[in-house]
Amino acid sequence: MAIRLTSERKKRGISQYSLSRMTGIHPSDISKMESGRFPCFDGWKKRIAEALEWPEGRIDELFTEEEQ
Repeated sequence: MAIRLTSERKKRGISQYSLSRMTGIHPSDISKMESGRFPCFDGWKKRIAEALEWPEGRIDELFTEEEQ
């Protein structure tokens, strides 16, 4: 399962490490979230969305499974 976060992060040319530095979330936690092995807490969702300049009203879309 891949969530939309992965493709949106890559579209912006941001590595997991860079996103980690932007949000204060450990890179391994970002990796686990992207692969669906770790839940994303609401506070983290907001920090990630802000880092990606994602619209606040659509935050949950970042954390849904992406159609293949």
